[in-house]
Amino acid sequence: AVAGRELECSVLGNEHPRVSVPGEIIPSQEFYDYQAKYIDAKSQLIIPAQVDAEVALRAQQLALRAFLAVDARGLARVDMFLQPDGTVLLNEINTMPGFTAISMYPKLWEASGIDAPSLVKELVELGLAEHRRRSQLRHSLEQEDS
Repeated sequence: AVAGRELECSVLGNEHPRVSVPGEIIPSQEFYDYQAKYIDAKSQLIIPAQVDAEVALRAQQLALRAFLAVDARGLARVDMFLQPDGTVLLNEINTMPGFTAISMYPKLWEASGIDAPSLVKELVELGLAEHRRRSQLRHSLEQEDS
């Protein structure tokens, strides 16, 4: 187990992604499970996370590094833990995060200055750009003479 606060950042982009402000989840139970997330409505989403600027920057940098490491495209939500000593640990990268009215991904972007309609428009544009990029790729299999 990792002792720490749960932080999340949203990432948006293809070749030049950007990262939202970090948010924090304070689960109503020991684990942020289905019950805590959708049923009891007692979990808290703190946006932006109440952390100092240096911790926020480290979380954003780690989110960006995770996104680039898996060559992600379009969107992802990166989940991290902030340990009591200030260490920020990567938990997971979610390349298809929730996108509902209660989801962190759009909420983090709203707090970062991008409203939901603009976010959807940008995601469509990123998807079309990625499709155009991939359609330009050419693959060939060359057979050697035996």
